[in-house]
Amino acid sequence: MSEEQLIKEVKNIPERFEIIYLQHYKTIFNYCYRRTRNFDTSKDITSETFLKAFLKFHTYKWKGIPIINWLYRIATNEINLFYRSKKYNPILLYETYGDNPLSTAYKHLIEEKYNAEFELEKHLQFIKVQKALKELSLKYQEVISLKYFEKLKIKEISVILNKK
Repeated sequence: MSEEQLIKEVKNIPERFEIIYLQHYKTIFNYCYRRTRNFDTSKDITSETFLKAFLKFHTYKWKGIPIINWLYRIATNEINLFYRSKKYNPILLYETYGDNPLSTAYKHLIEEKYNAEFELEKHLQFIKVQKALKELSLKYQEVISLKYFEKLKIKEISVILNKK
């Protein structure tokens, strides 16, 4: 189903917004987490982002631009609101679920927090690699980028760079 068709369907059947939520939740949450570096705040901002998107979906007009861009805009506004007002005061995980290790919801949140922290660490490592890569000469940057970022084979790289 194309995104345009999905938008029409969601406008007719609001419950179908769940499809958009499931497709884009992780992306928006990770964006919020990278910006705030706080798991609980990120959960809160992500929830607010999707709530606002759901409530205003009837005003959304398809212009050929992916819906994720609209969600990013809402999330960015929510993050900016957070930094301006410090209005967000999320409840901490242990305050909600206590120390009950048997709680399925608690286990899910701990797993989600671990995954988000892992993604953030990968992102920070990537930034470090990018900075270090910029210090190398251009010819080495090209080879490393093609091999490790583009995942090309040595033969392909040699053809692209016209090197043996």
